[in-house]
Amino acid sequence: MRIEIGPNEQGQRLDKFLRKYLKDVPLSAIFKALRKGDVRVNGAKGKEKMFLQEGDVLEIKYLYSKSPEEKKVVFDVEPEFKVTFEDDNILMVEKWPGILVHKDQEGKDPTLTDQVLSYLFRKGAYDPKLEKTFSPSPVNRLDRNTSGIVIYAKNYEALKTLNEMMRDGRIVKNYIAIVKGRIADGEYRAYIEKREDNNVSSVSDTPGPMKKEIAMTVKTMESTGQYSLVELNLLTGRSHQLRAHLASLGNPIIGDKKYGVKEINNFLSNKYDLNFQYLYAFKVTFKNPDGVLEYLGNKVVAEKLPPILKKVKNDLFKFDL
Repeated sequence: MRIEIGPNEQGQRLDKFLRKYLKDVPLSAIFKALRKGDVRVNGAKGKEKMFLQEGDVLEIKYLYSKSPEEKKVVFDVEPEFKVTFEDDNILMVEKWPGILVHKDQEGKDPTLTDQVLSYLFRKGAYDPKLEKTFSPSPVNRLDRNTSGIVIYAKNYEALKTLNEMMRDGRIVKNYIAIVKGRIADGEYRAYIEKREDNNVSSVSDTPGPMKKEIAMTVKTMESTGQYSLVELNLLTGRSHQLRAHLASLGNPIIGDKKYGVKEINNFLSNKYDLNFQYLYAFKVTFKNPDGVLEYLGNKVVAEKLPPILKKVKNDLFKFDL
């Protein structure tokens, strides 16, 4: 088997590339082949922790896998998202409630990622049959019933850069939410623990072996006392973080069926047909981007509130944002 490394494979460690490329080959067989010298890079024995460069040629003996054409499928899902921003490296789309970014354990329903891959395939920006291991991937994720901006990397270099920026806190994600009651402005920190059996997270002020630290900042934009319109800055990225954290403070997000107040949710459902949490990822700021994304400068990308969220906000606060 002969493989030439392209731009979407470069920079990967050899062992990680092989694990992705040979998905149906046991790991023990892959590492045995590396030890025996059955994987060669540019004619020399491949070392598992070496990094691949564009133009490198891999020769693999005695390991057989389905061809990329057999392993790949053409995604034929109808794209239903709104494109917020797109260039050669990144795609930012507006996710709507009711759809997952990634497949869950059941994996039955098409995901936002399926829609994105279908969209890119149709416009000729992605062909799964031409890729060895890379697939356009999301950099952030939103809960099933949270709406707003999701960022996708269209190539490996963009994905690597975006992931580094995310780890360094150089991708700032801001949300708009309506919460119960009043909440003081400032930074909030706590610890979260997720129960896998019921997919519910609990928040406390004390650390623990199964708990992860969470942090957010809150800025009140308007308040009636009964409700507050707030802007949230997500400082850490944990599942259900904002929803569970705000609920633990006594300020659950309205419309949130898992962490919210039933009476408020029923009112919103009956009056506005709002059956999901009022949490919208409306703005992304790229701080000091580098590498292949350096050209973005300190770009800010934002979306306006969807009509149903704008209607609820205008009715509750009697002003137009």
